[in-house]
Amino acid sequence: MPGFSIESIDFGSPWVLLVIAIAAIIQDDLTCLVVGSAVAAGEAEPLPAAAACLTGISLGDIGWFVSARLIGRKLLSLWPFRVIVSEEKLQRGRERFERMGVRALFASRFLPVLRTPLQVVSGMLAGSILPGCGVLLVAGVIYVTLFIGTGAAVGQSETVREFYDHYGAVGLVMVPLVIWATVAVVRSVAAKRMGAGDEG
Repeated sequence: MPGFSIESIDFGSPWVLLVIAIAAIIQDDLTCLVVGSAVAAGEAEPLPAAAACLTGISLGDIGWFVSARLIGRKLLSLWPFRVIVSEEKLQRGRERFERMGVRALFASRFLPVLRTPLQVVSGMLAGSILPGCGVLLVAGVIYVTLFIGTGAAVGQSETVREFYDHYGAVGLVMVPLVIWATVAVVRSVAAKRMGAGDEG
């Protein structure tokens, strides 16, 4: 069986870009980290990679928002949606939407723990669909620009180039995985502390 390396992937291929878009729908943060890492390593062109990430992110965000608007509570009674959006998260999202209005929908793109609940609540409570879709699209552009733009900028560093030249595919995969796992742990600890504070 021939060896496989990430460096052999043609990130400009329509099929690879399609895979990136699908992956961004499923797990946007990790996908953007990996793609940003590939851009930093010089393995992917920034614009096509960013477009693929933005496509997946927009489909996911707008999909939740529009589905909640059209189907609402029925959607949340079905598996696996009732597992993804618990009543507790939904209530927290509702409280935030009531305080912030459409700004909560924009902020949802940058709040991993409350992202989907906020989008669902916003879809159920917002006045109309088109302005909400526009807000999500703008937020997605900013979000992807931060990831891919940072990757492109970091890739200009000689230290980073030497790191990727030395570690190759291992660095390309492990660096974003470690960052993603670290952020996930920090979010989990923060959420527990906030929960403990609310109980107190």
